[in-house]
Amino acid sequence: MTNTGAEFEDEDVVAAYVHRPDYPAALHARLVKLAPGRARLVDLGCGPGKLARALAPHFDEVIAVDPSAAMLRLGQSLDGGRHRNIHWLRSRAEDVGFERPVGLVVAGASLHWMDPAVLFPRLAEAMTPDAVLAVVDGDAPTAAPWTEAYQAVIVDWVERLGDTWNGAAHRERMARHDPWFDVQGREAFTVQVRQPLETLIACQHSRATWARSKMGPLAEAFDADLRAALAPWAEDGVMTFEVGSSVVWGRPRTSAA
Repeated sequence: MTNTGAEFEDEDVVAAYVHRPDYPAALHARLVKLAPGRARLVDLGCGPGKLARALAPHFDEVIAVDPSAAMLRLGQSLDGGRHRNIHWLRSRAEDVGFERPVGLVVAGASLHWMDPAVLFPRLAEAMTPDAVLAVVDGDAPTAAPWTEAYQAVIVDWVERLGDTWNGAAHRERMARHDPWFDVQGREAFTVQVRQPLETLIACQHSRATWARSKMGPLAEAFDADLRAALAPWAEDGVMTFEVGSSVVWGRPRTSAA
Protein backbone atom coordinates (compact mmCIF):
# COMPACT_ATOMS: atom_id res chain seq x y z
CA MET A 1 0.00 0.00 0.00
CA THR A 2 1.69 3.18 -1.22
CA ASN A 3 1.60 6.38 0.84
CA THR A 4 1.66 9.61 -1.17
CA GLY A 5 0.98 12.33 1.41
CA ALA A 6 -2.43 12.97 -0.11
CA GLU A 7 -3.80 11.03 2.87
CA PHE A 8 -3.46 14.21 4.94
CA GLU A 9 -6.26 15.86 2.98
CA ASP A 10 -8.56 13.16 4.38
CA GLU A 11 -10.84 14.67 7.04
CA ASP A 12 -10.80 11.44 9.03
CA VAL A 13 -6.99 11.43 9.13
CA VAL A 14 -7.03 15.07 10.20
CA ALA A 15 -9.59 14.39 12.94
CA ALA A 16 -7.40 11.58 14.28
CA TYR A 17 -4.31 13.80 14.29
CA VAL A 18 -5.40 15.63 17.44
CA HIS A 19 -4.71 12.42 19.36
CA ARG A 20 -0.99 12.44 18.58
CA PRO A 21 1.06 13.34 21.69
CA ASP A 22 2.76 16.73 21.74
CA TYR A 23 6.53 16.97 21.47
CA PRO A 24 8.26 17.40 24.85
CA ALA A 25 8.50 20.94 26.19
CA ALA A 26 12.29 20.50 26.47
CA LEU A 27 12.43 19.92 22.71
CA HIS A 28 10.56 23.19 22.12
CA ALA A 29 13.05 24.98 24.39
CA ARG A 30 15.96 23.51 22.43
CA LEU A 31 14.51 24.75 19.16
CA VAL A 32 14.20 28.26 20.55
CA LYS A 33 17.85 28.19 21.65
CA LEU A 34 18.88 27.13 18.14
CA ALA A 35 17.56 30.45 16.77
CA PRO A 36 19.82 33.36 17.77
CA GLY A 37 17.65 35.63 15.66
CA ARG A 38 13.94 35.20 16.34
CA ALA A 39 12.35 37.40 13.75
CA ARG A 40 11.03 34.71 11.42
CA LEU A 41 10.32 31.00 11.80
CA VAL A 42 9.13 28.71 9.00
CA ASP A 43 7.42 25.41 9.88
CA LEU A 44 7.42 23.14 6.83
CA GLY A 45 4.76 20.44 6.65
CA CYS A 46 3.24 21.97 9.76
CA GLY A 47 0.16 19.74 9.87
CA PRO A 48 -2.08 21.14 12.63
CA GLY A 49 0.74 23.38 13.83
CA LYS A 50 2.12 21.38 16.77
CA LEU A 51 5.48 23.15 16.43
CA ALA A 52 4.20 26.45 15.06
CA ARG A 53 1.81 27.00 17.96
CA ALA A 54 4.36 26.00 20.61
CA LEU A 55 7.09 28.23 19.18
CA ALA A 56 4.98 31.24 18.16
CA PRO A 57 5.46 33.15 21.48
CA HIS A 58 9.20 33.24 20.83
CA PHE A 59 9.21 34.64 17.28
CA ASP A 60 7.97 37.82 15.66
CA GLU A 61 6.52 35.91 12.72
CA VAL A 62 5.73 32.25 12.06
CA ILE A 63 4.95 30.87 8.62
CA ALA A 64 3.13 27.54 9.00
CA VAL A 65 3.21 25.73 5.64
CA ASP A 66 1.27 22.65 4.62
CA PRO A 67 -0.29 21.44 1.35
CA SER A 68 -3.37 20.16 3.19
CA ALA A 69 -6.16 22.70 3.62
CA ALA A 70 -7.80 20.34 6.13
CA MET A 71 -4.68 20.30 8.31
CA LEU A 72 -4.43 24.08 8.22
CA ARG A 73 -8.08 24.43 9.23
CA LEU A 74 -7.44 22.16 12.20
CA GLY A 75 -4.34 24.13 13.15
CA GLN A 76 -6.23 27.41 13.08
CA SER A 77 -9.06 25.89 15.10
CA LEU A 78 -6.70 24.53 17.75
CA ASP A 79 -4.90 27.86 17.96
CA GLY A 80 -8.17 29.74 18.31
CA GLY A 81 -6.58 33.01 17.24
CA ARG A 82 -4.24 33.13 20.24
CA HIS A 83 -1.15 33.63 18.11
CA ARG A 84 -1.84 36.39 15.61
CA ASN A 85 1.77 36.16 14.39
CA ILE A 86 1.15 32.75 12.77
CA HIS A 87 0.46 32.93 9.04
CA TRP A 88 -1.11 29.70 7.78
CA LEU A 89 -0.01 29.05 4.20
CA ARG A 90 -1.35 26.30 1.98
CA SER A 91 1.58 25.29 -0.21
CA ARG A 92 4.07 22.58 -0.91
CA ALA A 93 7.31 23.34 0.90
CA GLU A 94 9.13 23.34 -2.44
CA ASP A 95 6.91 26.17 -3.75
CA VAL A 96 7.15 28.61 -0.84
CA GLY A 97 8.36 32.08 -1.75
CA PHE A 98 10.81 33.20 0.93
CA GLU A 99 10.40 36.96 0.70
CA ARG A 100 12.44 37.77 3.82
CA PRO A 101 15.36 36.03 5.59
CA VAL A 102 14.47 33.11 7.84
CA GLY A 103 16.02 32.63 11.30
CA LEU A 104 14.88 29.04 11.89
CA VAL A 105 13.28 26.34 9.75
CA VAL A 106 11.60 23.36 11.42
CA ALA A 107 10.12 20.21 9.91
CA GLY A 108 8.23 17.90 12.26
CA ALA A 109 7.83 14.34 10.92
CA SER A 110 7.36 15.81 7.47
CA LEU A 111 10.65 16.09 5.59
CA HIS A 112 10.31 12.67 3.97
CA TRP A 113 7.33 13.99 1.97
CA MET A 114 9.50 16.69 0.35
CA ASP A 115 12.01 16.76 -2.52
CA PRO A 116 15.39 17.84 -1.07
CA ALA A 117 16.87 18.52 -4.51
CA VAL A 118 14.32 21.30 -4.96
CA LEU A 119 13.82 22.41 -1.37
CA PHE A 120 17.27 22.49 0.18
CA PRO A 121 18.99 24.90 -2.26
CA ARG A 122 16.06 27.30 -1.80
CA LEU A 123 16.32 27.04 1.98
CA ALA A 124 20.06 27.65 1.87
CA GLU A 125 19.48 30.92 0.04
CA ALA A 126 16.59 32.03 2.27
CA MET A 127 18.15 31.40 5.67
CA THR A 128 20.27 33.90 7.58
CA PRO A 129 23.96 32.92 7.96
CA ASP A 130 23.47 31.66 11.53
CA ALA A 131 20.08 29.99 10.97
CA VAL A 132 19.58 26.23 11.01
CA LEU A 133 17.12 23.68 9.70
CA ALA A 134 15.83 21.53 12.59
CA VAL A 135 14.38 18.14 11.68
CA VAL A 136 12.05 16.89 14.42
CA ASP A 137 10.70 13.36 14.73
CA GLY A 138 9.05 11.01 17.20
CA ASP A 139 5.50 11.26 18.55
CA ALA A 140 4.64 7.57 18.93
CA PRO A 141 5.05 5.19 21.88
CA THR A 142 8.69 4.14 22.29
CA ALA A 143 9.01 2.67 25.78
CA ALA A 144 6.47 0.77 27.89
CA PRO A 145 6.00 -2.83 29.05
CA TRP A 146 3.62 -3.31 26.13
CA THR A 147 5.60 -1.78 23.23
CA GLU A 148 6.69 -5.21 21.98
CA ALA A 149 3.06 -6.33 21.71
CA TYR A 150 2.14 -3.01 20.08
CA GLN A 151 4.97 -3.27 17.55
CA ALA A 152 4.07 -6.85 16.70
CA VAL A 153 0.57 -5.77 15.65
CA ILE A 154 1.95 -2.89 13.58
CA VAL A 155 4.48 -5.10 11.76
CA ASP A 156 1.92 -7.82 11.15
CA TRP A 157 -0.55 -5.38 9.62
CA VAL A 158 2.05 -3.70 7.42
CA GLU A 159 2.77 -7.13 5.96
CA ARG A 160 -0.94 -8.00 5.68
CA LEU A 161 -1.39 -4.85 3.59
CA GLY A 162 1.30 -6.06 1.20
CA ASP A 163 4.29 -4.03 2.37
CA THR A 164 7.48 -4.69 4.32
CA TRP A 165 8.08 -3.14 7.73
CA ASN A 166 10.95 -0.66 7.48
CA GLY A 167 11.64 -1.90 3.96
CA ALA A 168 14.27 -0.56 1.58
CA ALA A 169 11.92 1.95 -0.08
CA HIS A 170 10.90 3.38 3.29
CA ARG A 171 14.51 3.66 4.50
CA GLU A 172 15.53 5.36 1.27
CA ARG A 173 12.72 7.89 1.54
CA MET A 174 13.55 8.72 5.14
CA ALA A 175 17.23 9.28 4.31
CA ARG A 176 17.07 10.95 0.91
CA HIS A 177 17.74 14.42 2.34
CA ASP A 178 21.00 13.29 3.98
CA PRO A 179 23.30 14.29 1.06
CA TRP A 180 21.72 17.75 1.15
CA PHE A 181 22.20 18.34 4.85
CA ASP A 182 25.30 19.36 6.82
CA VAL A 183 24.42 18.14 10.31
CA GLN A 184 25.68 20.26 13.19
CA GLY A 185 24.09 18.50 16.15
CA ARG A 186 21.39 16.22 17.45
CA GLU A 187 19.57 15.66 20.73
CA ALA A 188 16.97 13.24 22.06
CA PHE A 189 14.09 13.94 24.45
CA THR A 190 11.56 11.81 26.31
CA VAL A 191 8.23 12.51 27.98
CA GLN A 192 5.78 10.35 29.90
CA VAL A 193 2.28 10.19 28.43
CA ARG A 194 -1.02 8.88 29.76
CA GLN A 195 -3.62 8.30 27.09
CA PRO A 196 -6.94 6.44 26.97
CA LEU A 197 -6.60 3.16 25.11
CA GLU A 198 -9.35 4.06 22.63
CA THR A 199 -7.68 7.39 21.89
CA LEU A 200 -4.33 5.66 21.35
CA ILE A 201 -6.01 3.33 18.86
CA ALA A 202 -7.77 6.21 17.11
CA CYS A 203 -4.44 8.01 16.86
CA GLN A 204 -3.08 5.32 14.56
CA HIS A 205 -5.48 6.48 11.84
CA SER A 206 -3.70 9.86 11.70
CA ARG A 207 -0.82 8.07 9.96
CA ALA A 208 -0.83 7.63 6.21
CA THR A 209 -0.51 3.85 6.32
CA TRP A 210 -3.58 3.45 8.52
CA ALA A 211 -5.92 5.98 6.91
CA ARG A 212 -9.42 4.56 7.20
CA SER A 213 -10.21 5.60 3.62
CA LYS A 214 -7.42 3.28 2.45
CA MET A 215 -8.04 0.41 4.85
CA GLY A 216 -11.80 0.29 4.41
CA PRO A 217 -13.44 -2.51 6.42
CA LEU A 218 -9.98 -3.73 7.50
CA ALA A 219 -9.66 -0.72 9.79
CA GLU A 220 -12.03 -2.28 12.32
CA ALA A 221 -10.04 -5.53 12.35
CA PHE A 222 -6.80 -3.56 12.80
CA ASP A 223 -8.34 -1.70 15.75
CA ALA A 224 -9.55 -4.96 17.28
CA ASP A 225 -6.08 -6.49 17.08
CA LEU A 226 -4.53 -3.45 18.74
CA ARG A 227 -7.22 -3.46 21.43
CA ALA A 228 -6.69 -7.14 22.20
CA ALA A 229 -2.90 -6.68 22.42
CA LEU A 230 -2.99 -3.58 24.62
CA ALA A 231 -6.08 -3.93 26.80
CA PRO A 232 -4.31 -6.16 29.38
CA TRP A 233 -1.93 -3.27 30.05
CA ALA A 234 -4.58 -0.59 30.48
CA GLU A 235 -5.35 0.76 33.94
CA ASP A 236 -8.94 1.96 34.10
CA GLY A 237 -8.81 2.16 30.31
CA VAL A 238 -5.67 4.34 30.27
CA MET A 239 -2.25 3.50 28.80
CA THR A 240 1.01 4.87 30.22
CA PHE A 241 4.05 5.09 27.98
CA GLU A 242 7.12 7.07 27.03
CA VAL A 243 7.45 9.03 23.82
CA GLY A 244 10.97 9.53 22.50
CA SER A 245 11.48 12.52 20.22
CA SER A 246 14.58 13.84 18.50
CA VAL A 247 15.87 16.93 16.78
CA VAL A 248 18.70 16.99 14.25
CA TRP A 249 19.90 20.40 13.12
CA GLY A 250 22.27 21.83 10.58
CA ARG A 251 22.54 23.73 7.33
CA PRO A 252 20.89 22.79 4.02
CA ARG A 253 23.28 22.48 1.10
CA THR A 254 22.92 24.04 -2.34
CA SER A 255 24.14 20.78 -3.93
CA ALA A 256 24.23 17.18 -2.83
CA ALA A 257 27.37 15.89 -1.15
